[in-house]
Amino acid sequence: MMRKLLIALLPILMCVLLFACTQNEPLESSADTSTQAGETQISESEPTETADKETIPADTDPSESDSEEVTSLAETEASTPPTEEATTEAPEEPTEPAAVALYQLAPEVNSLMQSYVIKTTNGKLIVIDGGIDGEGKDRDPYMPSALRAILGLEDGEYFEVEAWFLSHAHKDHMYELSKMLRDYSADSNYKINHIYFDFPEFGSAEYSAQNGDMEISQIKENINKYGAAIGAEIKDGSTYYDDINGAVINAEAVSKGLSFEIDGVKIEVLQTWDPADGTSNLNDTSLVLRAWIGEQSVLFLNDLGSIGGRRLLKTYGEKLKSDIVQMAHHGQAGVNKDVYYAIDADVHLWPTPIWVWKNANQTYQIDEVRTWLYGESFLTASEYDIVSCLYARYPGANTSVKAWDRMIDGMKIEFPYIVPERPDLPPEETDDPEEIIPVEHDYVKDGLVAYYSGKQNTRDGHNKDSAEWEDLVGGHDMTITKNNDNYFSDTGLRTKGSKHNFPDAIVDTVNGQAFTIEILLGDFVSVGNEFNTFINGSGDEIALFRRNSVDELELKFQINAGVRIKVKDCLNLLQNSLITITYAQNDVVRLYVNGELKGETPTINGSLGASDLFIGHAAANKQFDTTYRSVRFYERALTPEEVMANAVVDGFTSADAE
Repeated sequence: MMRKLLIALLPILMCVLLFACTQNEPLESSADTSTQAGETQISESEPTETADKETIPADTDPSESDSEEVTSLAETEASTPPTEEATTEAPEEPTEPAAVALYQLAPEVNSLMQSYVIKTTNGKLIVIDGGIDGEGKDRDPYMPSALRAILGLEDGEYFEVEAWFLSHAHKDHMYELSKMLRDYSADSNYKINHIYFDFPEFGSAEYSAQNGDMEISQIKENINKYGAAIGAEIKDGSTYYDDINGAVINAEAVSKGLSFEIDGVKIEVLQTWDPADGTSNLNDTSLVLRAWIGEQSVLFLNDLGSIGGRRLLKTYGEKLKSDIVQMAHHGQAGVNKDVYYAIDADVHLWPTPIWVWKNANQTYQIDEVRTWLYGESFLTASEYDIVSCLYARYPGANTSVKAWDRMIDGMKIEFPYIVPERPDLPPEETDDPEEIIPVEHDYVKDGLVAYYSGKQNTRDGHNKDSAEWEDLVGGHDMTITKNNDNYFSDTGLRTKGSKHNFPDAIVDTVNGQAFTIEILLGDFVSVGNEFNTFINGSGDEIALFRRNSVDELELKFQINAGVRIKVKDCLNLLQNSLITITYAQNDVVRLYVNGELKGETPTINGSLGASDLFIGHAAANKQFDTTYRSVRFYERALTPEEVMANAVVDGFTSADAE
C-alpha cells in the first residue's frame, strides 16, 4: 500500500524540485548584476554609502588587486554585511606633542654660574648663558653632556643648538661656551647655528673698564676658532667674532625690540647695554630677554644691576609683568625691589650657589631680596622658588651623559607650569605724601641732597629705638641693620660687623656727573685683620677703607683702572674725624680729612656705575667699631672753601686743619 502511494506521489515531487531549481538561477544572476552595478557606480558616480564601505583602499586601482582576494571579500560581504568598524582601518590615536621644557642647569652646588636651556616641542635647543666660576672653572665643559641628556642622546651623538645667547662678558655666564669653542673639532659632533650677544667694546678708550672676571679676549679668540672650523662665511675685513650673529660691530643683530620665534617659542630682547649706564659695572650691560612659551612668559634679567634695572623699569613699567623671573645677579645686589614688584612673577628662578644662598657672613643682599618677595627671608625651595643649589642630586661626572641622565629631570620645568596661588607680595611702597621740611642747619645748602644727623635721626627728633635713619633735607630715609652691635646712640649710628645700605636716590647721586660725600666719625677701633671699610659699593665702584697692614687710608675707584688716593698714618687721624670726598667727571677727585686736602687723583672720566652704596661692613676681615655721627651727600663737588666751612660747623677750626 505504502509502495503504491510513493509511486503515485513521485511525479508531483519531481515537479516541485524542478520548480525550485528554476527559482535559484535568477537569484545568482541578480547578485552578479548588483556587484557590477556597484563597481560601475564607484567609477562613474558620486560615492554612496556602499562605496564608502568598499574594502579596497581608495587610492588603489581595483584592476591591480588580486582577483581571488576580491572574490573572497565579496563572499564575506554576502555572508556577513560589512560594518564601518570591520571594513575601515582604525585611525591612529593622536599623539600629544612633547611639552616645552626649561632647564636651570647646575653641575654642582658650590660654583657661581648661570645656565638655562629651553627644549622646544620638536627638540630644538635655545641656550641662555652657560658659564661657571669656582670648582668647575678649570674642568672640561659640562654643557655638551647636559645638552645630549636633555635631547635623550648618548655620549658623542650629534646635536645642534639653534640659538645661544650670552648675556654679558663674565665667565660665570659665558665660560662654558668659550671652552666648548676653544676645543671644537669634527669629533665634537655638534653645531651651534646662531650665537647672540652684544658686548661693549671694552678695549676702546671710551670703555676702558678693567675687571679680572672678564674673559672677553678668550671668547673673541674662541669664536674665531669655531667660525673657521665650521667654514662660516665672513665679510671682507671682518672676523668671525664680528659676523657670527651678535658681535660688537654687528650690534644690530641683538638690539632692543628684536623678537623672533624658534619652533613656537617667542624670544623678545627687551634691553641691551647703553653707554649712558657706564661700563664700570659690567653687570648693567646684561641683555634682558623674555621667552614666551605658550601663554606663559619667562623673564631673564641675567646679572642686571640697579642702574640697568631703573632704565628697564622706566622703559616698560607694568609691561614687565611676567609669570616666571630669573632673579638678577644670582638673587643679590641686582635690580631693586620696585623692578620685582613690576614683574610680579608667580615663580622665581635662583641660579645661586650655596654660599650665597645661606649668606652665613651676611656679606650679600640676598636676605633682603627674599624679604622683598614675601615679607620675610627663607632658606627652602618651593613651587614658587626653584633654587639651583638646593637640588636633591647633581651629576657626579659632569662630562658623562649618563650622569646627567640620572638627575636632569630634577632641573626641568615643563610648560604649562602650574603652581598654587602664591602668597601676596608685600604692598608696593609709595612715596610718602608727607612734605619734607628741611631741618635748619649751618652746613652749605647749595646742592645738598641728603643729611643724616647723628643727634637727630628722625625729622621729629632723636629716637634711639628707631630702625630708620631719616634724611633731614630730602626724605631719602635709610633702613639700618639693627642688632646688639648696630644701633643709635646719643651721638649717631654705632656700627660694628654690619653694613647699612643707602636708598636708590643716594646711589643715583654718586652715579651722577658730580657729588660730594662727607662722613663724620666718632672714636674708631680697628677690628678686621686686613681692612676697615667705611663706605663701599658691592663692585668696589667706590671704596673708602683703611689698609691695616700699612695703616693707610685709601680711596679707590673701579673706573680708570682702580685709581686711588692713599693717606699714611691714619689710625690716629681717623679718631673723631670728618672725611670729605669731592668728585666731578673729567676732573680730579679730592680727599679731605677735617677740612684739609690730603690727596687727589688724576682726571677721572665717566660715571661710577655703582649698583649700591653702604656704610659699615659685615666681612670679618673688614670690620671696625665706630659711630657715624653724620653723613651728607651733595650733587656737586664742593669747593675747598666750602669743605672747610662745613668742617668748621662740625667743630674743626681752620687752625686745627692747618
